[in-house]
Amino acid sequence: MTERYNAPLLAAAAAAPFATIDELSGGGAVLVLAPHPDDETLACGAAIAAAAEAEIEVRVAIVTDGSRSHRASARFPAERLAALRRREVTRAVGILSEGHVTPIWLGYTDLAAPEDEATFLELADRLGDLSGISAVWTTWGGDPHPDHLRTWRLALWLSARLGSQLWGCPVWGRLGTSWPVPRAMRRFASDPWRPRKARAVEAHVSQMTRLIDDDPDGFMMPPGLKTHFIATDEIFIRS
Repeated sequence: MTERYNAPLLAAAAAAPFATIDELSGGGAVLVLAPHPDDETLACGAAIAAAAEAEIEVRVAIVTDGSRSHRASARFPAERLAALRRREVTRAVGILSEGHVTPIWLGYTDLAAPEDEATFLELADRLGDLSGISAVWTTWGGDPHPDHLRTWRLALWLSARLGSQLWGCPVWGRLGTSWPVPRAMRRFASDPWRPRKARAVEAHVSQMTRLIDDDPDGFMMPPGLKTHFIATDEIFIRS
């Protein structure tokens, strides 16, 4: 049974018009900018799966290395945890795309996503030729996490540079109550891809289980919230 979360954005999303994968992709290739390994799956994993199935080119770039989710762990110091999370996201994106997409690992330190134009330019060069990108998907600017906010600003800058659509997909911001509900909201019907999304979520073992058991304050996704991300339609907010 899916736990119900009472938040204004979720209530509005439940009544939002549906969007097709063609509308969300803008007719060309899609660039997904994920602040951390697992955000790509939680935010828009079903849409990634649908785009890959429709033979729409999808590039998934992971901005930070996720190395600070378990800061007190002796078994998994930052370098080892980053390597684990890179393996996890590679597996997750492979599941979503049925082996057609390998994520681009940008490797910025967790909690230090780029925030200035000089670094944005450097990052854009690392992404290669972006001329075919017609839509950028990323975490929403209302997400209350510094890396999510910085990645949103990166996406704003990059989409303006490319002349592409920009869609924000709320992760933590979907549960908030302190800001107005956005108007330009769509939902993507995730039903056909939920089993694949569930497997991709579970691929992020370090975040979904107590695999890392020597840091009592380390992150673990609450089971009810994990189920919520899998079992509900995905939310896209047009900038």
